[in-house]
Amino acid sequence: MKRIFSVGTKLALTALLLNASSQKAEGFALTDGVFSLFLECNNDGTALVFEGVDGWQYSQDATGDMTDGDSYDLTGMGVFQNGNEMFVAIGGNMPLLGTGLDRNLDRIFPGDLFFTPAGQNFQQSMEAGNLHAIHFSGSSDSGADSGLGVYKNVAAKGVGMQNFGHRTLDNYEALVDSSENNFYGNLGADNPYFNGNGTGYNVIAGGDRVANDGFQMLTATELTAEGFNQNSLGGTEFFGFKFNLDAIVPPEPPKDIETLKGIGEGYGFDWDGQGWDGQLDSFEGTIGNLQTEIDNIQTEVEGYQDKIDAHQAQIDTYNERQAAAEAEVKRLQKQEINPLNGKNNNAAKKVPGGEANSQIKKELSARNQIVNNLNEVEETISENPQKIIDAEAKRDQKQTQLGNVPTQEEALELAKQKADETTKDAYVAVAELESQKEAWEEYKQEKKWENSSLQKKLELQSEYDGWIELRNDGSLAKQEQELIFLNELIAGFETEVENERQGKIDKLQKQVNNFQNKIDTLEQELTDAISSKPQLEQELDDFYNQHFDSDNDESLQQKLADIRDNSEEKWERLNNKNNRTPAQEKEMAFHAQNIIDTQKLLDEIDGTTEQLSIDNLLDEANEHFNTLKAEARDSDRPDGLDSNNFKTYTDQDLTVKIPVYDEDGNIVDYTTHKFDAEDLTVEIPVYDEDGNIINYTTHTFDRVQVGDPKTIGSEYQLREFEARLFEVARNQREQVKIQNKALSQSEVALLQEDVESRNEAESQKADVIAQQQDQIELQNDLLRDIEETLVPFIDEAIAAEKRENMEERLAAAEVENQREQELEEEFGVRTDRNIGGVPTTREEALTRLNDTDSVSTPEPSSLMGLIAVIGAGFASLGRRYKR
Repeated sequence: MKRIFSVGTKLALTALLLNASSQKAEGFALTDGVFSLFLECNNDGTALVFEGVDGWQYSQDATGDMTDGDSYDLTGMGVFQNGNEMFVAIGGNMPLLGTGLDRNLDRIFPGDLFFTPAGQNFQQSMEAGNLHAIHFSGSSDSGADSGLGVYKNVAAKGVGMQNFGHRTLDNYEALVDSSENNFYGNLGADNPYFNGNGTGYNVIAGGDRVANDGFQMLTATELTAEGFNQNSLGGTEFFGFKFNLDAIVPPEPPKDIETLKGIGEGYGFDWDGQGWDGQLDSFEGTIGNLQTEIDNIQTEVEGYQDKIDAHQAQIDTYNERQAAAEAEVKRLQKQEINPLNGKNNNAAKKVPGGEANSQIKKELSARNQIVNNLNEVEETISENPQKIIDAEAKRDQKQTQLGNVPTQEEALELAKQKADETTKDAYVAVAELESQKEAWEEYKQEKKWENSSLQKKLELQSEYDGWIELRNDGSLAKQEQELIFLNELIAGFETEVENERQGKIDKLQKQVNNFQNKIDTLEQELTDAISSKPQLEQELDDFYNQHFDSDNDESLQQKLADIRDNSEEKWERLNNKNNRTPAQEKEMAFHAQNIIDTQKLLDEIDGTTEQLSIDNLLDEANEHFNTLKAEARDSDRPDGLDSNNFKTYTDQDLTVKIPVYDEDGNIVDYTTHKFDAEDLTVEIPVYDEDGNIINYTTHTFDRVQVGDPKTIGSEYQLREFEARLFEVARNQREQVKIQNKALSQSEVALLQEDVESRNEAESQKADVIAQQQDQIELQNDLLRDIEETLVPFIDEAIAAEKRENMEERLAAAEVENQREQELEEEFGVRTDRNIGGVPTTREEALTRLNDTDSVSTPEPSSLMGLIAVIGAGFASLGRRYKR
């Protein structure tokens, strides 16, 4: 046999042939296999046949089936796969630190946990090089020489006699009741997995520690945190560990042409005679040229993306400037202009007739609120019936469309007619393959395939002409893979069709529901409007009636009269004063005129046509208000009195506070600036292009000086002056906002052009990628054909080499097993006449080692042994050789 690979490399490459595509350990699950564990003394053992279930799987071991006392009773184990992590929990009465003493006066520990893949018994798996083991205890009898963890390529040995126990499982079973179906956990005593009269394997003789196995011991508490249920096993001691799944089921390496060629030539296959190199070179050349084209288009895509990013950065700048300008527009309006205008509006109350007009405006607002509500109600009553009819028609239209949506079967048939050729071909191929697979499944059921070993399955398969499900290593063959792949493709297509159909149904149903909700809303609005109209009409009547009632203190006539009477009282008080100041003379003149103007408004209310008179008065209120504002602007009435005289302008009045900003633009303080006494100065902010205040311009209001009297007019014009200046600043900010919005929109248009260019390039790239993928699929088809050709040739060669490489390790293990045989020959097989047992103290162990006489008792598997055991009443008829 030609050898060009090391064993380790070859074993890794073997996994390449298991599937048509590479995979990660996280992407697959351990579906079957056997975990087994025996104590070092073989006084008890248990096994779990893993079935790949979700969550924890438990195997409960028979209780009381041990020798030498409860301390040597295993109660079972649990296994749980979570992604790439395998968790193992072990229950029993033996502590992890062991108990009793062996012939070296060391403690007796649980043995090593073994794992074999499905389809092979323990001996077959070990001889084939497929045995794994996990060393997790402090045992010095184990040959695990690289510490705790997972070992592969394991040769096992038995150390039962070394630990005052049993060399064979037959000997152990002969001393206990082995009739329970769960004698070995998931296995009974009569099983084909263990060899009862051969070596009772319980620890590693030799093996290779798996790198990066993820091994970690876990406490019972940590296991419980992972969902382990102690009550499922029983016992007084619980411990366990976790390790990486790929330590016992290695992930597949990537497939490549050179690897396949290397495997073939490595085992003497005539690769050159197949003509595959030319075909593969052609695929590689075409795929490479397409990749170059893809790379060139990608460079173009990235160039457009750079432009897009630059446009976006500029758009962000413009948008930030627009937002800053808009925020400043709002700030200036809210914090600077509105307060000034508000105060000037209030100034209109301080001229003759102003207070009365203000009261009239309040009544105007109250009337208009009722009238507006009434108009809305009447509009609803007038328009909603037609709106309801329109909405019902649209709802019924959508309901009809919903009823016309094809059934799932109809939609699928329509979609099949429009499907691409790949999907159509998949349906044809599956129809053909499914008929073959159905006949194959009937054959499998007839031949009891599921209960057969891998070897038997392969034999049954070779006898059947028409379907190949498994390769020699137990993995799925090409025909089975193709059916799975095509079914997945069809399932994806049908799911997409159903999703599209369901999406249309959901959309139409949503539209129906929306129209129904609109109808319900319109009907409720109409009901509410009909109900509220009389109430609103009554409110309006009550409004007018309130003002017709001369005895009502809340009538408009009475409120105006109160304003007039109040001014009369103040005029009388001022008239009775001697030596009135100029300011008091102004106030007296104000009240005199206010009495006249208020009386004029009272005179407009005609007792015979009250509603019309009140409406006229209310409707003229806003126009009258504008006249009053003009009068306030020129009024020389004092704006407040100081010791019965005019208040005058002071230095404090001529002082302006200027805001101080932090780096984020927040006002954190103010600085105080005092201007020349003869001028009142206003400062207006100056902005940079990003909208930050960087300075102020100074504007002088020169109508007043320190000592000048404060009048309604001077204060009005001062506020008007300030508001006008801030309005200019606000309008400038508004223009900045508009300009940046326009610049942003222009930049968005440029960005969109580059996005379209990039998308067009991306579309071109996708087309080329699709062409390349077609070539890759054809190449993969060829690779699968090559695999199918190579698999029968190579599988047995690899298996033979693995067995050959295990021979030396197995031979070394057998030397150690021979020592067990010699101990058994020296001290005899354990029977009811030669109980022996595990010593619990150093003194007892030394006595046993020094004084125990040899008892020559043959193996139970021999005829004499059977007679001896039967005579003692400890064995059942029909001992078997387990395979």
